[in-house]
Amino acid sequence: MKSKKGQNSISNLLVQICKLRRNKSNILLSDAGIHGGQDILLYYLSIEDGQTVSALVEKMCIQHATISTMIDRMQASGMIKKVKDNIDKRTSRVFITEQGQQAYKQIAEIWKIMETTVIKGLDTNQQKTLNGLLQIVLKNLS
Repeated sequence: MKSKKGQNSISNLLVQICKLRRNKSNILLSDAGIHGGQDILLYYLSIEDGQTVSALVEKMCIQHATISTMIDRMQASGMIKKVKDNIDKRTSRVFITEQGQQAYKQIAEIWKIMETTVIKGLDTNQQKTLNGLLQIVLKNLS
């Protein structure tokens, strides 16, 4: 099959890879009752609990309205809680609950499955090379 010009460019391949990985990951997350994006929020809270909404917006590179909706849904499902800051009442902080911690354990397992899927068929040297090359691409785009 003949490919159209540019279809096999590195940028195009990266777009295709990102879409396929996101879709497969979202299917696994959905099966666990977690919506796409919620995994990243729980990840950041597992690193540092009680972050401000603004800090999470910046880290996740999403709009404030998007994270507000996500927080409302996750709070309603019991995974997180949002409380006003003790010092600055205009600021809210987000905390992971026990239910959220259990969900994050599932997420970690799903991420392991995705990592295994991504590197399937690559030997150790190829994995190291790919990792190094992707680190350079990441740095170039940062």
